[in-house]
Amino acid sequence: MNIKNKNTINDGLVKDWLDKFDGNSEITLLSEIANNNICVSGMIDSILAYHVGEVEIAEDFYKKMWRSQS
Repeated sequence: MNIKNKNTINDGLVKDWLDKFDGNSEITLLSEIANNNICVSGMIDSILAYHVGEVEIAEDFYKKMWRSQS
């Protein structure tokens, strides 16, 4: 039996989320992840919230995913 997790992050979800929050800056986003400036779990929460139509919650998670750079 092959059961897929309904919360799986796929290319389509990421593309939709990037279109809303980061436009065409995929390389910048990857650089920020590599430099540990993004909390990946917060980014995942933002992607999933956006996918289910919770745009305000997705925006909140998006703001919170950025680590303080002080």
